[in-house]
Amino acid sequence: MTTQSQILIAESKPRSSIITTGLALFAMFFGAGNLIFPILIGKTVGNHAWYAIFGLGLTAVLVPFLGLAAMVFFKGNTNRFFGRLGKIPGFFLLLILQLILGPLGVIPRLITLMHAASKSYLGDISLAVFSVAAGIVIFACSFKRKYLINLIGMILTPIKLVSLGALVLLGLWGATSLNPAEVLPKESFIEGFLGGYNTMDLIAAFIFATVILPHFEKEAESELPSKRQGVIFKKMLYSSLIAASLLLMTYIGLTWVASYHAWTFDPSFPPEEMLGAIAMQILGPIGGCIAMVAVTFACLTTAITLSATFADYLQKDLCKEKISPIWSLMTTLFTAALFANLQFSGILAFLTPILQIIYPGLILLSGLNILHSLYGFRMVRTPVFAIFALSILYFYG
Repeated sequence: MTTQSQILIAESKPRSSIITTGLALFAMFFGAGNLIFPILIGKTVGNHAWYAIFGLGLTAVLVPFLGLAAMVFFKGNTNRFFGRLGKIPGFFLLLILQLILGPLGVIPRLITLMHAASKSYLGDISLAVFSVAAGIVIFACSFKRKYLINLIGMILTPIKLVSLGALVLLGLWGATSLNPAEVLPKESFIEGFLGGYNTMDLIAAFIFATVILPHFEKEAESELPSKRQGVIFKKMLYSSLIAASLLLMTYIGLTWVASYHAWTFDPSFPPEEMLGAIAMQILGPIGGCIAMVAVTFACLTTAITLSATFADYLQKDLCKEKISPIWSLMTTLFTAALFANLQFSGILAFLTPILQIIYPGLILLSGLNILHSLYGFRMVRTPVFAIFALSILYFYG
């Protein structure tokens, strides 16, 4: 549990902390991949959307909160969690996850999506200039975070939900033309299942646990020592249910809207511009503005959290406090700005092979660590490394 992660969490009133944290947790998870991939899936599967939604719900809702539950048993300690694979393998696996969730993957992907949503309102600003400007905004927000959980949970998230809800409801109202593509139910399920990998929410769950848990641990200080873990787990469970329900409802809405409105787009149409184009179809210029607001708030809240957590990891775990927090954050955002210039498709091409290899092993590791915490189940290295090897053979053998 790190100092910077702790100051990410503001004091909340006990009665409202679960709701606030649930909303904030949803906002942290809901970033670029959560907006893009339900739309891409809906564009492909048409009237078999429910099969795809089921697959997406497994890997983008159920599995991430399995990981979050596993982290609760390890009290948010990522070194202990991954250290069960061995000191060196655990270190390198955590390093890979931190990098792809931070400056080499998710943060630049968030920047590209914000750019795609807002460039028409900013005089077609170039991605290179926008990535620098976005880095400056994220840097400023990361140093104004005393009340970040309340800001995200009670202000930014409702704005985002209202914006997305308006698009979904208006997009489904009177929509009649589904994608005529002949996709089998099995193919639709696989499309949704693998699409959930690309949201990277399981990886995010491991990191976000270090942000959320200190908040609940502080609230539980007044409880008897024997009851503290149970209180923390209960509050995390209720907060997770709020976040998971909002994620699932949003996925359902976006997938169905795309099934009706996105299938006519040219195959070469940029994925990061699809939500704005759908909004323009539904509501014209007003819809484009609503989509811009929704995308900007969705991406900014996640980018702030990920930038702060990776900067903390870089400063404390990798550099052993030999650099200042400011330099750590600047390095994180400078690297992310550079990688953002690969554009969304380039970042996706870089991330997809990595995710297809490591995701099944991470799911298994989460389950085995829960069994270890509850029943003392010791086996972990052989099955997890075997799954990594099988994933390589299956996808690239």
